[in-house]
Amino acid sequence: MTHSPGPPPIHLLPPAVRSAERLRGTLVPCGPGLRPVAWPEAPRVRAATLEQLCSPSLAAVLATAAWVWGARRALDRPVEVAGGRGGAAAERFDPGLRVRDLRFDAGELHQFGGLRVSTPARTVSDLLRLREDFGAPDRAACRLLLRLVPGGAAEVAASLARHPVPHRRRALERLGDV
Repeated sequence: MTHSPGPPPIHLLPPAVRSAERLRGTLVPCGPGLRPVAWPEAPRVRAATLEQLCSPSLAAVLATAAWVWGARRALDRPVEVAGGRGGAAAERFDPGLRVRDLRFDAGELHQFGGLRVSTPARTVSDLLRLREDFGAPDRAACRLLLRLVPGGAAEVAASLARHPVPHRRRALERLGDV
């Protein structure tokens, strides 16, 4: 299988070039960065715009991951990332990032170029468990993400039942309402 190349690293262009190309219309806003107008706004393109903010030791999670997967219209601020296994402690302070300490099992992260993103199933599980205020945007994101999960809500419920995770009961109740 041949893989097509990822989007070009726009954030590495000089600011003057980015500004000129944006004025010409060849670059358009996408999350915290820009993307070529010819590249559709797809998960790997959205992930590429986050690479400038996140080091390789971080992974996009929660609403940020939902945005990467196309389940949120806009990227919420601050960008939500996880360091996992002590990686968060080594990161420099950045007010644009909310760094969480989450653990991931094998297969719960997807690699898009230089950015790791929680899988749709893990993103749904985290939104259901970790959001204090689980509002309409989170419910809508969960519904859209469940379409990307083989087995859908039943698979997420089974995963929650298999693993000893905090707020499991709240997640299962919310999953029933989604």
